[in-house]
Amino acid sequence: MTGRSDHAVLRQLFYDLGRPLATIKKAGGQTNRNYAVVTEKGGKFFVRLPWERGDVVDRTVEGKNIKAIFSNKRTASLSPRVFAYVLGTRNILNSKDKVRYQVPDGTMVSEYIEGREFAPLDFQKSRYQDALANLLRRFHASGIHFVNPYNVFRAEVRKYRAKALRHPWKQLLDDTTAAQLKAIERKAEQHLRAYERGVSTHNDVIFQNILVAKNGNLYLLDFEYAGLNTKGGIFYDLGYVLRDSFFNPPRMSVQMFEQFLLRADKAYRRHLDREQIYWSVVAALLVGIWWGVLRYFSVSQKERAYFCRYVQRGVRGVEEMKILLKA
Repeated sequence: MTGRSDHAVLRQLFYDLGRPLATIKKAGGQTNRNYAVVTEKGGKFFVRLPWERGDVVDRTVEGKNIKAIFSNKRTASLSPRVFAYVLGTRNILNSKDKVRYQVPDGTMVSEYIEGREFAPLDFQKSRYQDALANLLRRFHASGIHFVNPYNVFRAEVRKYRAKALRHPWKQLLDDTTAAQLKAIERKAEQHLRAYERGVSTHNDVIFQNILVAKNGNLYLLDFEYAGLNTKGGIFYDLGYVLRDSFFNPPRMSVQMFEQFLLRADKAYRRHLDREQIYWSVVAALLVGIWWGVLRYFSVSQKERAYFCRYVQRGVRGVEEMKILLKA
């Protein structure tokens, strides 16, 4: 599998699927390589070729969670249908499929839904705030049971920090800032509510992972980090909506986010705990900071400037949240 171009991998994959390709078009992706493809017979599909670092995302766990999503009638309609998920050269979504696919673990072929990424301008509109609040509420109320526990501090913050510290991380953060980040991490872990059995959450609700279909419907994408959230529960998903704008401008104001939370209160039919949500924002910012440091050392020199800015934006975001929470 090594040494082949993405186009060669895709053409072989779809030949093995019995659907030879006519066209291949890049379709974004911050870490994974995403493509929109059209077969010779006119069928359209979305394909994700995964980021190769298996030490960051457990593809076996992700594959089991994908199976859980499409076995649950309530969640199956909230995301584009997945036709193939490859693990160990097998399509784990079809037990009758005996083909050995020579693609990386985590390669996924899904339904192509015409649309675009959710955008900051969408979020400014009340109808999209309502739609997003209802999408998350339906997901959280679906009863889906993911296979893995997810604690943001163990699953991501500490893991990324440990890996980042193996690199010359002081190119991005000084000792004082690193110590301050560790201190606020301890406070966030203390403040976020624990859930012994866990609550199934997406854990990566960035706008890039929300599809706006042509008919206006919203779909959740990318369940790489999904799991049974034992620290923060649904509040972590809600906080992530604000978190992403710190890293990817334009910045969302707290006032606008609060407007969204009022709509979320109505969708969930209860007052959502604001303190839990804002501490979840802090935890999610810490994920982004240490992930950004790790990514900085895995990209080209040209791309490093972006991740340098990314990390510094995250640090500023933590400082703002500390003021808001009077931490």
